[in-house]
Amino acid sequence: MKFDRKNLARKLVVAMLGLMICGIGVGIFLYSGLGVDPASVFELGVAKVFHITYGTASAAINVIILVIVFFLDKSYINISSLLAIFGIGYTADFTNFILGLFLKGEQHLAVRVIMIIIGLLVMSAGIAAYIRADLGVGAIDLISEITSNKLKVSYRGVRIAADITFVIVGFLLGGAVGIGTLLAAFMTGPSVQFLRPYVYKVTDKILKKERQ
Repeated sequence: MKFDRKNLARKLVVAMLGLMICGIGVGIFLYSGLGVDPASVFELGVAKVFHITYGTASAAINVIILVIVFFLDKSYINISSLLAIFGIGYTADFTNFILGLFLKGEQHLAVRVIMIIIGLLVMSAGIAAYIRADLGVGAIDLISEITSNKLKVSYRGVRIAADITFVIVGFLLGGAVGIGTLLAAFMTGPSVQFLRPYVYKVTDKILKKERQ
């Protein structure tokens, strides 16, 4: 079968856009100061311990996970695993920086709550987009996928356990935990499901794909 470079290029565009949109959502979460999603709690904790930016911590953790996965079973490594190294963390850093330039001083609690709701919706839209690209998942998500497959246990149960572990370890390292963490943990799935049809309308035009 002939290799379709144009199709791959379109998928790469959608995947990278999705990851960057996801990063914008995470950046809004970060700026709110009301907690971030479970994985980001851990990454933010690592960032504080080593006095580096969130983006650098995210990239380093992704690389370490990919190296481990490579020796365990490299078949799990995919294009999105590599794109996620830079696509989310540094975009979140940039978003946080831009928000800091335009929103001076301490924000009212109501504004911060609105920010995490917006952040959740933006992050969910990004997740829906990069899933539609069908180029695999990021390194953090591979942890639950591999554990579930190797141990023959429920992915949902493994994912919940992983998220709880990320929150606990991240909190102990100094990561931000709050209402945003709870919102991300329980509402990301439903939000992705709700936004999926609207996101697919846009991404399918880029992919030149008929909606199923």
